[in-house]
Amino acid sequence: MPVYLVDTRALGFEKTVACYLVKGKKTAIVDTGYSSSAETVVQAIKQLGVDRLDYIIPTHVHLDHAGAAWKLAEKFPDAVVLAHERAVKHLVDPSRLVASALELYGPEVMRMFGEVRGIEESRVHRVGDGETLSLGDVELVFIYTPGHAPHQMSVLISDGSLATADAVPAKYPDIPLIIPTTPPPSFDYSQYVQSLRKLGKTDAKTFLTPHYGPTQAGEEWVERLVETVATWVETARDVLEGGGGLPRVVEVFESRLENEYGRPLPVYVRNMLKMSSLGLVDYLKKTAVR
Repeated sequence: MPVYLVDTRALGFEKTVACYLVKGKKTAIVDTGYSSSAETVVQAIKQLGVDRLDYIIPTHVHLDHAGAAWKLAEKFPDAVVLAHERAVKHLVDPSRLVASALELYGPEVMRMFGEVRGIEESRVHRVGDGETLSLGDVELVFIYTPGHAPHQMSVLISDGSLATADAVPAKYPDIPLIIPTTPPPSFDYSQYVQSLRKLGKTDAKTFLTPHYGPTQAGEEWVERLVETVATWVETARDVLEGGGGLPRVVEVFESRLENEYGRPLPVYVRNMLKMSSLGLVDYLKKTAVR
């Protein structure tokens, strides 16, 4: 098995944000976690017997996926950073990304996420849909999967696993809930569903999700995810059309998930559903104006 899950222990929580180490004759890390998780990720990489990274691959530039990219680039100075062309500029100069996140989360949460710095431009290379990367005895195929973010790539690995990024909803271990990954400011429902179905049509045997861990793959599972996303979109639309706002949308989803779970929701689940609710409301308001 050339792929290893690394628990980034994001913000002190276990099994909430994963990245994946791919070991061939060369090595690659898919996603990096928050900047504040960097040392945890570096130690995990070394414990897996890797002293050299050849590639750092943030699937997109949201801070739970790419926040530590600059720190890993410093720790592994020979590594090349690969990302979608629309993500490259944010990895080189993250000032706009940080400003947007600061506006969304506030300064206290941003301090928890950790400092984000740029990466030397000569080290950051763009990759496109369908491009391949050989690690010697392991091959990666990049798949463009917008919807969650316009700069998102998923990565199909030749062992039959697929690092999905946030192109699929979250499903945390031991919690029987599916939570669409639909945060602001760039969630696009149509693209999200298209990307989900695109992944379903690959020959992947396993989805490697960032939130969290391996799940089943295939078109049947994807259609269940699509149905869940559609239900969330319609629920949010019904609340808005009924005169409710974001607080009511969050309240409805929290109540529904707690009933399904049968107990109070963990804080990281509540945070995820709040961000997803915010993205849904933002998307529905923007599309209603068109």
